Amino acid sequence: MSQNNQDQIHYVEAEPILIGTVICMPSGESPSYLKMHVRLDAGTPSLRPGAWVAIAAHAEDGSERRILGRVVNTWEHNPHEDAQGATVRNVLPFATIYAPEGESTVIFRVTEVEPMEEARLDESGNVIDIIEVTTLPRASYPVYAADDRMISEALGLEEDENLGLNVGTLRGSTTKAIIKRSAVQRHIFIGGGIGSGKSYTRGVLAEELHMLGVPQVNIDVNGEMIDATNQLGGLNLVPGENGFTLPLSSLTPYDVTDAIPGVNAGTNIETLIQYAQGELLKERQDRDSDQFGLPFGVAELLERIESVAPRLEMKAATYGPAKQRARSLEQISYIGEPFDWETALQPGAIINIDCRGLLVSDLRLIVASIARDLQRIARKKTNLFVAFSIDEFHLVAPNDDKSVTTQVLREIARIGRHYKIGLILTTQSPQDVDRSILKRLLTRFLHAIEPDQLDALRGIFSDASDTLIRSLPKLPQGTCIVTGAFETIRHAAIVDIRQRKTVHGGKTPDIWDDFAKHEHGWAGKRSLNLEESETNE
Repeated sequence: MSQNNQDQIHYVEAEPILIGTVICMPSGESPSYLKMHVRLDAGTPSLRPGAWVAIAAHAEDGSERRILGRVVNTWEHNPHEDAQGATVRNVLPFATIYAPEGESTVIFRVTEVEPMEEARLDESGNVIDIIEVTTLPRASYPVYAADDRMISEALGLEEDENLGLNVGTLRGSTTKAIIKRSAVQRHIFIGGGIGSGKSYTRGVLAEELHMLGVPQVNIDVNGEMIDATNQLGGLNLVPGENGFTLPLSSLTPYDVTDAIPGVNAGTNIETLIQYAQGELLKERQDRDSDQFGLPFGVAELLERIESVAPRLEMKAATYGPAKQRARSLEQISYIGEPFDWETALQPGAIINIDCRGLLVSDLRLIVASIARDLQRIARKKTNLFVAFSIDEFHLVAPNDDKSVTTQVLREIARIGRHYKIGLILTTQSPQDVDRSILKRLLTRFLHAIEPDQLDALRGIFSDASDTLIRSLPKLPQGTCIVTGAFETIRHAAIVDIRQRKTVHGGKTPDIWDDFAKHEHGWAGKRSLNLEESETNE
């Protein structure tokens, strides 16, 4: 960027606060483009992994720079407290007294920092732009607390809250973590163990997307978004109730035969039903057909089974039982008339599909049907962008090529932004989900998760350091590591998720309060009052 262009980033750095000095380590390790060490001043709080610092530097042309670095780890150096020194103090009856940090010449704290970006400054100290690191950090350079705006620019965050997703603050600072709103077009992943805060984060995103006017369709497996949907003026729907049904035309031939009990694989009955379903689908997808785009139901399938049977040289002994089996689809409550998605998906709309208590097989068919309906609408190219979110998506998109939902979600993950569909997928078990889908979710909120799940996340940690990754299982509830692609968030950052304005429906029940309020009240632990009993000798 040109320094003379007044349209470029141009702001004054906040008054810098000195916190330390770049050093060479006693081992001889010197500052480099990849790593450097900072001796913290005595009055500086210990910097935690993920915090940011700014190193005052000068480029080879003499211009002033700020090398922005992310903290990897911090530790203390105190030779008085090595194993031998501690042992001597315990054995000898003499008090060991030495000067504390700031007065001692051998006690200090060291922070390891990885250079991430570089800020160019003009002669007045104004920030011109943020570029890649081109200046070598040198020992003796002063280190300052990083300016909030510099951090935001380095991470590629949005400055204007009205143009982004305000999800919280960067840990250890007041910098708002405002993700660019375009991130939802490139799909979002939320992962974490039970009680880590992943469903809470989904609620925050729901609020932000609602304020931006983005229509949302949410598959709610545990009922966590029901109250929030009501508060935001949305619509809670239960499959098969109050007229909310899905058309047979949203199912593939394989979906249909999977949904019909008693249809064995490889039989003529299966072949006939699938052929009839496939032919109906082809007619509705053929733009030259007068049936293009029209949904169909069980009645049309039964008619088509009978009409195609002669062409397949199948007699009544085959198509009769095939029709009988297919007629059982009428008993599935959620198969029926198509839902009017185009009318419902207005700006800011939230449609929450309450899927509590459904069998996994039914859940997968419903998700696949809704996904295909959204794709069908998108092909008209007159639709609004839609955020399609799925809770516990390892249930519907397992690492299995045969799963119908895995196939359709793969397609949306691959070209969804062209369909104007953005995925938001949440799971506590990333090792059980389809890898090709997971890798295409380009903004990731990683909450505390069991260590055995870390291997499944290896491909989506972005530039998170090993120290950050190791800290993941220990993150407190409501804190997460956010990673992404260059277009979404440039570098991994630790974020404290902001407080929700809507009701969080995913809280763990207070079972002890239930006991206290019971009619036979049990407010706390009682003394054992054992009744005497006879014993057999």
